[in-house]
Amino acid sequence: MSDIAKFEIIKLPRLIAVGKKFRYSYEALNSGDNRLPAFWDKCYAENIFAPLEAQAEYVFNSSHAGVFFDWRQEDKLFSYIIGLLMKEGTTIPPGYSSYEIAATDVALIWANVKDLMETRAAPWDPTGKAIEESGRSCANMPWCADVFHPVRSTTPAENGELILDCYIPLD
Repeated sequence: MSDIAKFEIIKLPRLIAVGKKFRYSYEALNSGDNRLPAFWDKCYAENIFAPLEAQAEYVFNSSHAGVFFDWRQEDKLFSYIIGLLMKEGTTIPPGYSSYEIAATDVALIWANVKDLMETRAAPWDPTGKAIEESGRSCANMPWCADVFHPVRSTTPAENGELILDCYIPLD
């Protein structure tokens, strides 16, 4: 984790994260038991994106997304959907889950990372500082998303780093 390549505030329309859902423990994740990469591998092996991409008119963008939510539960678990960000009107395929994202301002961050699957890939200290310097806050964020752009997240820079796009909803 080295730095932020880009920071801007953008307005997201109302979206629906649609894909396969995973419920997991922050305690386990933070202690080094990161099961998210295996879940991503499973989703790619099962080609879960195809039924979503077939609804081309409802795809918000072509980037695959991992959306974290439900972390404020007393059970100390969080939910994570791997899939696509879709527009209103999309059909949720059988066996898929969805999470509604209200229209909101988000911090769009391009984070330079060595490993896209680090437990904390986005560099939180510079991200938090950039949000604070923008005069905004993310203290009440109900969700956040790692967005894997088809080029930025697959084409390493000369130093070997990739770019992970992150959407962080702002208060």
